[in-house]
Amino acid sequence: MKTINKSHNSIKLAFALVSGGLATQMVGTAIAHADTVTTVKQGETLKSIAKDNHITVKALAKANHLKTSDKLTSNQKINIPDPPKTHTVEQGESVSSVAQKYGLKTADVLKWNNLSWSNSTIYIGDKLNLQDPNQPQTNDTDTQNTNSTKTTATSLVGNTQAERIVNLALQYANQGIPYVWGGTTPSGFDCSGLVQYVFAQNGISLNRTTVGQEQNVATTDVSSVSDVVNNARPGDLLFWGQHGASYHVAIYIGNGQFVAAPQPGQNVDVENVSNYFMPSFIGRVAS
Repeated sequence: MKTINKSHNSIKLAFALVSGGLATQMVGTAIAHADTVTTVKQGETLKSIAKDNHITVKALAKANHLKTSDKLTSNQKINIPDPPKTHTVEQGESVSSVAQKYGLKTADVLKWNNLSWSNSTIYIGDKLNLQDPNQPQTNDTDTQNTNSTKTTATSLVGNTQAERIVNLALQYANQGIPYVWGGTTPSGFDCSGLVQYVFAQNGISLNRTTVGQEQNVATTDVSSVSDVVNNARPGDLLFWGQHGASYHVAIYIGNGQFVAAPQPGQNVDVENVSNYFMPSFIGRVAS
């Protein structure tokens, strides 16, 4: 899945981040227009509310005169703008990254735009449908089926091993898999269990713990977001903590983002590298 400039001198701008590769039975997701105002429940964040309503965190924050980093409080009233119908493709984006941005399934966005796993190239300036153009919108949320049947990975789309690692990590980030201490399967992962499993599915054997996984990689220290963006490649590992005593690990997917099993009470998700939670070093597995 590629984003390509429409000029004749097109260049590849992003990894093929298709979260395909898992044979998954899915039904079409009808996007319901949310109420104009909602009351924040305990534990909800701008990110979780935006994802549930298929809008971006930036749009939700703007509608409420908030910063994207602001925290919400229980019983706070939040305005929910209607979900957008289309998205204009920007440099470096893929169908998967756009779907993840709006809390949608990649399979649905492909279908709504007459694309497929094998024909998923998009171009800068294209308008992607974010809703089914052939289906009237409905407020009946019962049409949303969140109990998709998951099966074992049979094939992965991508030209390189790094792409396949990113693809699979993104797939798990879209499935609501919970953090489970000691978890090593898609029924629940901890941070190093997720890394070990994703790499194992791509033929790479890693040690079980974060400290053990340090032994499987060549490392590069980082101290800023720009360090990470300039030095990490999609498919690399990010480690938090001192060498020999790391306490967290994640899979870098490019564009300053990573997939991780964060902590108890949270699901496997895509997160942004930030100065507030800065990785200590990059780990690259020898190909």
